[in-house]
Amino acid sequence: MDHSELEKRIEDLEKENQALVKWQSEVNGLLSQLIQIIEGRKVTDENTEAQIAAIYKMARINRYRIDSLPYELAAPDYKVDVIYPKMLSIEETLRLIIEEKKSIARLGDGEFAAIAGTKRWNFQGESEELGNRLREVLEVDVPDLLVGLNPNFYSSLQGLEEDDADGVRAYMRPMVRRFHSELLKENKTYANAVMHRMDNDEDVCLLKKIWEGRKVTVIEGQYTRMGVGNDLLDGALEVKRILAPSESAFDRYQDIYDEALKRDKDTLFLISLGPTATVLAYDLCKAGYQAVDIGHIDLIYEKYLRGLSSLYEVNIPYKYCNSDEIGDRRQIEDVKDEQYEKQIVARLY
Repeated sequence: MDHSELEKRIEDLEKENQALVKWQSEVNGLLSQLIQIIEGRKVTDENTEAQIAAIYKMARINRYRIDSLPYELAAPDYKVDVIYPKMLSIEETLRLIIEEKKSIARLGDGEFAAIAGTKRWNFQGESEELGNRLREVLEVDVPDLLVGLNPNFYSSLQGLEEDDADGVRAYMRPMVRRFHSELLKENKTYANAVMHRMDNDEDVCLLKKIWEGRKVTVIEGQYTRMGVGNDLLDGALEVKRILAPSESAFDRYQDIYDEALKRDKDTLFLISLGPTATVLAYDLCKAGYQAVDIGHIDLIYEKYLRGLSSLYEVNIPYKYCNSDEIGDRRQIEDVKDEQYEKQIVARLY
């Protein structure tokens, strides 16, 4: 490094130091105000509350980023205690489902939470039996079954929007990464669980090939109403529906499974039922059916049709939406659709 480069580097470091000193001063001032508020010696105003909230959010996000950085860089010191699973692409996953009629059971944060014995979303309460069955899906290899994982959980996060990347970091803390690694297999290739992505017309056309010309039975929550109000399932030869509880569907698992077994073997099952769908796709595949754990595909399609940026922006009065998974649930409206009513072969809620 020559003299001019050294001077430039010193100048840059001095600027960084000045910025950190200023930031530290502001933080200390806010902490002082916060202490006074806690002790009852100062009343908050809107500006102070907003600043404190911003500091808290930034500190939390930075903590997640620091924790996640070694995994994103695949640092050698961290490779020893986590597995970076082998993953199929979205295109490879869809080819196996469409051309080779493979089934797929997908596991995301909700399924891993259920295995750990905790509740993550409203649509499924805690269940030891469900956790054990989900663990079985990961442990047992079934020839015609793909086991899908979210590739973002195990990637460098490059290419993701910053908010999406921070969401992964907030969930995939070091303890969670180690828990996943205890359940995954280094020598197994996993399918891509976000195979139902819809970013353009080509994605939509490819997904619809899964059920094009097929006899379809949709197994869904009472308020999912897949394809109602849109043309998602129009390419299917026929559509029948088995309706299950919109929340804690696993409580009726045996009834749902027994009802499904009444369908002909050439039936394609599209299952949208939270963690219950993962186990059901696994069991129906073993029973000789093709079963696709399709997740929130209807809401993903609605998001695409409306040009929205987030699934949480989808708000359809007569459908159970992503926003219903957290906090208070809406009163979901009834739907008047004669074709939909004729498709229902069983109500198990």
